[in-house]
Amino acid sequence: LLVLEKWLARNQVQKLVLAVFQRETEFLLFLEELQKDVSEEVLKELFEAYVCTRNRRVADVKRRDGCSQRFSLDVVSALRKLLLRAPQRAQVLLEFFQEEQGTHSPSIQQHCSLQNIFVEFLRDSLKSLQRLQCGSEISELDQRELTDIIYSVLSMVTFEVEHQADELQHLFRELLDVCWAEGSPLREEKLLSCMLRKRSRGLLNLYSSVLMDKTREKFLVSKSAGKGSSEQLDTERTMMNLFSDHKEASSWKTVYFYCLSSSKHFLEQILVTALALLKREDFSGLSSLLRREFNPLSRLLVLLGWTHCQSLESAKTLLWTLHKTQVDLCNDSVLKDFCDGLWAQVEVLEWCIQQNR
Repeated sequence: LLVLEKWLARNQVQKLVLAVFQRETEFLLFLEELQKDVSEEVLKELFEAYVCTRNRRVADVKRRDGCSQRFSLDVVSALRKLLLRAPQRAQVLLEFFQEEQGTHSPSIQQHCSLQNIFVEFLRDSLKSLQRLQCGSEISELDQRELTDIIYSVLSMVTFEVEHQADELQHLFRELLDVCWAEGSPLREEKLLSCMLRKRSRGLLNLYSSVLMDKTREKFLVSKSAGKGSSEQLDTERTMMNLFSDHKEASSWKTVYFYCLSSSKHFLEQILVTALALLKREDFSGLSSLLRREFNPLSRLLVLLGWTHCQSLESAKTLLWTLHKTQVDLCNDSVLKDFCDGLWAQVEVLEWCIQQNR
């Protein structure tokens, strides 16, 4: 091997051949380690699939031999058992197929097929976990072991969002359903730490969109009539519910993903929601929204929303709610002076109306 390596290392083409040969040898040695866990037929199919991913020059020929087809049921069954008994080896197998994937590579189909086996395993594990919680299933695995397996598989799989969007959306919805169930051993923060890693922006965006849909479903069980588009009203109700929640850490986490999926900064979303409440003269909702972290925005909203006041009474209520009742701890002296001037004008107008009666 050393002599062959020296001979192949003379030019770039030979170096490439050497790398392919070396990696294929490593894969054969890895399959040899798997002999005690899987059958010879499964090993043969895995090797044929791997050779297909490496030999791009003969990809068309290999396609006729069925290299781009899905794995057989025997391979699927063997991999699921491997995930339970030796997840580290399953991870190594996935890495072998992942290395050579590319946009135009035939390996992308094999890699996604392999990933889909992992995704289906996760979904089945979640269903088993739910049945265990309900006491409707007797299993060799207890809740803690099953939870650890779910975390382990999530941490090893690198998802292809472009090619697996539908499968991942279903998986994320089921993960959130289990996480949000009362007494669930799964923790959303741990799931995120397992999934999010380098180059996972697409995965994060997909998770955000699923979380946004689930959050809307959670808060918007009953929809009341109101002005504006349905999407606008949904956003307002969702933001109001999130910041009416006493669990601040959970609210901020959800708002982060919610705003990420809508491509808006959270302060922009808060201002838009507050202005919508102001236009409808929902001052109690406005006060509730601004009662904690966003209290420093109160006087800014007076400036932004002043022209939306439809009457002297609404203008006075706005100033009373967002200006007169505020404690001067926000270092907003310019805005305070502006609001003091508006309050003086309102008092003058009120005096004029009384004198004309």
